[in-house]
Amino acid sequence: MEAVQDQLTGGLKHLRSFKIEQGPGLLRFIAICAGLASFVCAVYEMTGIMSALSHPVQYILYVYICLFAFTTMLFEAKQEWFEKDGSLKLLGDYQEKLIKHCEFMTLMGGRGLFYIFQATLWLTFADSLGEILEIAAACALAFVGILHLFAHWGIMPNHMAERMIATAEKMTGQDLNQNGTVGE
Repeated sequence: MEAVQDQLTGGLKHLRSFKIEQGPGLLRFIAICAGLASFVCAVYEMTGIMSALSHPVQYILYVYICLFAFTTMLFEAKQEWFEKDGSLKLLGDYQEKLIKHCEFMTLMGGRGLFYIFQATLWLTFADSLGEILEIAAACALAFVGILHLFAHWGIMPNHMAERMIATAEKMTGQDLNQNGTVGE
């Protein structure tokens, strides 16, 4: 019995030490903004009591989208915020459960696919251009999801720009970015 408890304690320590792969600050900020926009949009869509009665399945989907948007913001926030005791400890506990049961959320590629999934959920509500809020939320989440996939594979806009400048420097023989070297 004591051996099982030691294994569980060791497993919990391993779980808490597991790091969440995070991208550059700007990408995390954009993802938090997209998650916040999705959350606000879903809450706005849920404000009509009549829609809850006439379309209960749609209302339930909005609740799911709120939860997913909240999870988006949680995984993109600084992890140090949730490690301390206090009011944010409950959020840290929720995040630990997700890490344990949805390990793909710890990888940028996994979160990228999750964000694209959220975008497709929003697109199911957009049957015309009149649903501009749904389309905007879908576009923001899809954009962030694609950027996360690129980051997971090591392709970021700044890397592409650096490669293009290096190639241009090699072709022209000039130091275009003024870093003192040509083509590096």
